[in-house]
Amino acid sequence: MDPDANLRAGDPERNAALDRLGRYFADGYLDIQEFDERTRRAAAAQTRGELAQLFVDLPVVPGVAASSELVAEAGAQGELDEVVRRNRRVQAIDGVIWSVTMITFFLGLFVLNWNYFWVVFPLAAFTSWGVRAVFRLDPEEEKVAKELAEKEKKERAERLRHAADKRTELGR
Repeated sequence: MDPDANLRAGDPERNAALDRLGRYFADGYLDIQEFDERTRRAAAAQTRGELAQLFVDLPVVPGVAASSELVAEAGAQGELDEVVRRNRRVQAIDGVIWSVTMITFFLGLFVLNWNYFWVVFPLAAFTSWGVRAVFRLDPEEEKVAKELAEKEKKERAERLRHAADKRTELGR
């Protein structure tokens, strides 16, 4: 018995199972009724064991991930989602830190005539570093999150371009 069978299944696991069922259906291993039944069960599954039961009578096919691979993939996807979430928080806090820094710098320089107005920059850099330490976001994770955000931005722009082309094509 799989020790993970009683663990709760989340959206990443259910989505991976639905993708896998779709590949089995496309390859002819499932007919339409079986596919419909299994996708309903996959969407309603609450544990990883329930998801694994959907594949016990299906052969291992190259290109179709096994249940253990799906769990590992879903875990990696969940970890990536967590890194992206932490990166977004860090970026938002950084925006506030550096906005306050610039306001303080210009107030100190021009309004209050501080002699040490420049000290706000090292303080802001230290604070920004501290935020990354608190959120446990290392430079490699930050780089991956940035690359993913850029990729999503490009994909969105492409979808919008495609939609605009379709709208033009339809004469709207």
